[in-house]
Amino acid sequence: MIRKEAGLAFWLDWVEHRGGLWEDAGDTALALLPAALASELELPEETAATADPDVAREDGALLLVTGHPVVAKAAESVLAAGDTGTLTLAAPRSVPPDAVTLLSKAREHLPVDHGRLDPRSDAPPERALRPVLRVGALVGYELSAEDHFQEQVEVYVDVPSRLRVPAGVSERLARTGHDPRAETALPAGLAAALDYASTSRPDLAAALAKAHRMLEAAAVLRRDGLAGQIGDAYAKERGRAEEYYAAAVDSLERRAATAPEDRAALLRARIESTREERARRLAEIAEKYRARHTLTPYRLHLLRVPVLCLALDVRRGDRRYPLDLDWLLPAGEFAPLRCPACAQSGAPLVAAKTHLGCARCLAPKRPTPESVPPPRDGAGAHAAVSAERAAAPVRAGATIAVGPSAARNAEAAGGAAPRSRGEAKAGRIAEASAARAASARPAAPGHAESPPQRRSVDPQALQKRAFTFWEHAAGGDRRKLERLCAPDSPAAALLRLYGAAGPLYGIGVGFQERVESCSVSVFPAEGRRGWDSAGGEVHTDRGRHDYLLRWSPGPDRLIVEVLPHRTPYAMNASTVMARYRSGGTEPATRLPRTGAELDPVAHLLWQRTPARHGAHLAARALASWWRLTAPQALRERYPAAVLAAAAERSACYWSGVGGGGYGDAALLWQVPEADLRKAGTHLQRLLKLTQDQPW
Repeated sequence: MIRKEAGLAFWLDWVEHRGGLWEDAGDTALALLPAALASELELPEETAATADPDVAREDGALLLVTGHPVVAKAAESVLAAGDTGTLTLAAPRSVPPDAVTLLSKAREHLPVDHGRLDPRSDAPPERALRPVLRVGALVGYELSAEDHFQEQVEVYVDVPSRLRVPAGVSERLARTGHDPRAETALPAGLAAALDYASTSRPDLAAALAKAHRMLEAAAVLRRDGLAGQIGDAYAKERGRAEEYYAAAVDSLERRAATAPEDRAALLRARIESTREERARRLAEIAEKYRARHTLTPYRLHLLRVPVLCLALDVRRGDRRYPLDLDWLLPAGEFAPLRCPACAQSGAPLVAAKTHLGCARCLAPKRPTPESVPPPRDGAGAHAAVSAERAAAPVRAGATIAVGPSAARNAEAAGGAAPRSRGEAKAGRIAEASAARAASARPAAPGHAESPPQRRSVDPQALQKRAFTFWEHAAGGDRRKLERLCAPDSPAAALLRLYGAAGPLYGIGVGFQERVESCSVSVFPAEGRRGWDSAGGEVHTDRGRHDYLLRWSPGPDRLIVEVLPHRTPYAMNASTVMARYRSGGTEPATRLPRTGAELDPVAHLLWQRTPARHGAHLAARALASWWRLTAPQALRERYPAAVLAAAAERSACYWSGVGGGGYGDAALLWQVPEADLRKAGTHLQRLLKLTQDQPW
């Protein structure tokens, strides 16, 4: 009972570590402190401590909770001493899987395109120890002069691959106890030699540097998210200061206009001093709300995890490429694996004719807008238009030079571009020939006419709309963005979550990045399932980010999606790759915390889906959930986790990405599969999702 409060539990453990003793007395804990420790803490050697204010008031016990100076002093002592060492984890007592089981798990976990995993020999898997770094740090956030926060962060890094260990695996490793026999099984000198042989110093240094970069990146994202919550306070204080100095300067200017010359000179001097004071005051306000963070590492554990080494070969015909996998016995998972060719992760392996690589390093080069394939029906209205490649400033009325195909698109969309007499005559002859050919071609008996092809609008209009969209996003004009986006769409969901910054967050732009320019390439609709889209890059003061805007096929031509891809072909390639990845698409950048009010289902979707499938698929799931007219009735019938899992599964299924099966979704969300199927069927009956509209 006494250890329920975290601060008191930590202090009691610290006292025991420093040589003291303590006994649970119900509502209080009686601690016996050594003389040196009692003198250091300025407490009696027999101290009664409690976390209950009423007990402390009645019995005179010391109230120790998180934030108490005695607890803070103990925490500072622990941080100053650090927590370092080597720890060998204990292997589970259960029977380990045999070679056949491990091979089947490897084939399921690691599909290889154009190749097959086969055992290298008939020998059983060998036992070994795999090094994993556990690094912990205390992060202090300073968001303003008054707002300060502290958080504990921790990361597990696999030393051989220098990759982050998944959260589920790290939780199992943290719960695994150490092997007491590892300290006495070998002499000290031989044990140290084995430690050095199994984990070289360069590998440790590289893994430690990677862990530091992970902690720093997580701290920056967390800092930006916290800073976004006080952005309104900064804007209000800056606005008040600007209004005050603007009114002061305006009053002085009016007085100087009617004052005598000698008095006007003094007033003009006061105007200059007021402007200088305004600049100083605005700089002070900006410095007051400048977000900072400090990283204080305190824990460094080298975990030696027992594994089963599986020696495999990736076969493609007669070619064999060696591949070694380690099965982490305490976690029941394979250790992270890097691509043997490019040393990257996250993409499926591909057995090429010359070497073993991944889909990222062996994929063909991304097609440029100049190499867009011709339309299937040969109509000029469906030709993809390449806009100016150079970064163009994001400003109203920005235009781009358009090639001949764009002019044909403009004419097909009803534009009134003048043509010469010969060109007009040739065009009329071509149109008459096409009409005669269509009328002379009879329809096949028993077959209905195919639906009409979607026709694109003027490509120049799409370019201007794309520039206008990013101009309003950079300027923070939410109302104008809402007029450009279709209601109940993923783009509208981003606006609902973050306001005008939602589209920028959706493509990976950070909180403190400043948009400078953008480039636009237009891809008009092609075929019955085409979408008018525009892609390119948004340039900021810290880098560039790919984007793809998609317009609705209706007559209103409103933006429905903001995707983190540069071209429709890149989007299709990412979707195809996601089908072969059990965890969904490659996780996107962590998004800041939203200030919008979310119901329990929407909160779960935005908390979990972006990290697994990306912000664009999470926006699709939220858009479909918010499209429901009576969500309260569903929440009364199904748990929130079941509804969130059903919405995410539906978005994955109709988007064509991985994780669209009921069994995978039930396992991922830890919900009953039967309930998930019922909720999914109910949602589909209400939403009527299709491949053309997966939200």
